[in-house]
Amino acid sequence: MLPGAHIILSTWKDQDLAGLDYDQLVISEDPGPNIRYYKKNGTPQYYNNNRQIVSTLAGLKQVKTKYVVKLRSDNYLESNDFINIQQQYKSRCDTFKFLKERVVVPNIFTRKYAKGHRVAFHVSDFFYFGLTEDVLALWQFELIPEFTLTKPGMLNDGYPDYPVDCTQLLFLNALKQFDPTIHLNGLLDNNKHTIYQSELCMANNLVVASAEDIGLGLCKKFKEKVRVSKPKGKCAHYQYREWQELYKKYCDVRFDANYPLKEKLGLFFERCLYVFPVYFETKINLCKRTKFFIKNKKLN
Repeated sequence: MLPGAHIILSTWKDQDLAGLDYDQLVISEDPGPNIRYYKKNGTPQYYNNNRQIVSTLAGLKQVKTKYVVKLRSDNYLESNDFINIQQQYKSRCDTFKFLKERVVVPNIFTRKYAKGHRVAFHVSDFFYFGLTEDVLALWQFELIPEFTLTKPGMLNDGYPDYPVDCTQLLFLNALKQFDPTIHLNGLLDNNKHTIYQSELCMANNLVVASAEDIGLGLCKKFKEKVRVSKPKGKCAHYQYREWQELYKKYCDVRFDANYPLKEKLGLFFERCLYVFPVYFETKINLCKRTKFFIKNKKLN
């Protein structure tokens, strides 16, 4: 599949490495979990963002080849189709052209919708394939600072909006190295200009395709158990055809996206069933979060 590939396993101290196959082991100091937001009862919500950043960056810095695959240790490769896909889309536009070549990412967790709303910069961190310098650039940023409670009722940055998702946060921090003006105020920050920036960044720097299209094998958890493995989860993600339409729109108007109407309508009806109804539920929850914030502000 990838003859002669050098497998680098990057992790931190005291991890169980049984059953893992690798050529080189990279051990980093554990930065510990980071606080992203607080719950209403005042307890912090911890994430492993900084652990992911440290271990990924440490591993990428050891790569000596021109191209690299960044892969979760619980996923695997079924083919090398990602190589052809990465080279298939040559046209670029000058605006937001941050990388030398496109980087291939899977559509699992590359969301077009979350909580029934359009979302921006929601790019999967499961798998990356591209020039080593490009993939490295997408991870070479500072650790996530701890969120601290500074205002009454302000449980996360951008509250009462939901906190920026972890995948949004990682991709945003990468993009800010190229353009510091790119930002999100919250998970559902989706004004027209923000969506335009997000679409252009994805069209001009990435290829978003399904796990099957790129040859990515997912662990049992993501194949059977969680919502993203079922139709109600999958239809909220960007589809390969939708990314191709972005490519045509922003980079190559002559490209034949060839998106069959039957397939497009099928996706629309799935979203009508599973995605769009959640829009109103989210609106109600946002109103509740706003009331909570106002109440706590008055009390203090």
